[in-house]
Amino acid sequence: MPTHRRFSLSLVFLLLLMAVSLLPFYIMVSGSLKPSMSFFMVPMDFNPFINLGLSNYRAVLKKVDMFRSFGNSLFITGTTVMITVVISAMSGYVFAKKKFAGKRFWFVVLLVTMMLPRQLLMVPNFMIAHSLNLTDKAFGVILTTVHASYGIFLCKQYMSTLMDEMIEASVIDGCGEVRIFTEIIVPLSTPVFGALAIFTFISCWNDFIWQNIMLTSKGNRTIPLALSYLIGLQDGVSTIGPQMAGATMSMIPILIFFLFFQKYFIKGISMGAVKG
Repeated sequence: MPTHRRFSLSLVFLLLLMAVSLLPFYIMVSGSLKPSMSFFMVPMDFNPFINLGLSNYRAVLKKVDMFRSFGNSLFITGTTVMITVVISAMSGYVFAKKKFAGKRFWFVVLLVTMMLPRQLLMVPNFMIAHSLNLTDKAFGVILTTVHASYGIFLCKQYMSTLMDEMIEASVIDGCGEVRIFTEIIVPLSTPVFGALAIFTFISCWNDFIWQNIMLTSKGNRTIPLALSYLIGLQDGVSTIGPQMAGATMSMIPILIFFLFFQKYFIKGISMGAVKG
């Protein structure tokens, strides 16, 4: 098969794959601008040029306190991301570049904890949080959401690819451990930190089940909890339009965060998860 024909077929396949991937996004955004009845028409009305309006967004802002929920989600998610990245960076550096007794054993233990389903840990985590009076508090959600096992593994794999000669030269120049870590390891590891930050942000931002268990008061609702109150009927009419509007609003921080760290994403995964 000629090269140009293979290229054309590959391009067509990628365009079809892109269209399939973007279809839910298009339905969500267009549906947020149309009446709820558009979803029940045959065929469904997803024409982006007619029957557009902002009534669904006004309904969302009227029914739930989206701005407060945004603030709660940003605080919980941002703090969780920072703690996870810091713990993963330091622990990954130790596993990658330091020698200590039981290193292989503890790394295997780390890998085992990655295999435990989160649902298995919900009951003991809640019991611990309840005994410490951390339920219905943002810090309780943060402390029970930080799971650095995957982050440590990812950072360890990436940092193992960094040359030991740089660290040895720094030691000869009189650098201490703190300076080596902050001025050499951290700048060289920004790709894997960016990838880890994206994974953690998306996971925590969309974490409905655990936040629904931990947060009970109205003032502590996060975005997933706020959106759940849009499900159902309002005055006998389906609220699928406001649901689409709320989902579109909740997606904006994820999109901004991803665009900010996207230059690190592919590089961090390809270099950190394969080598080591």
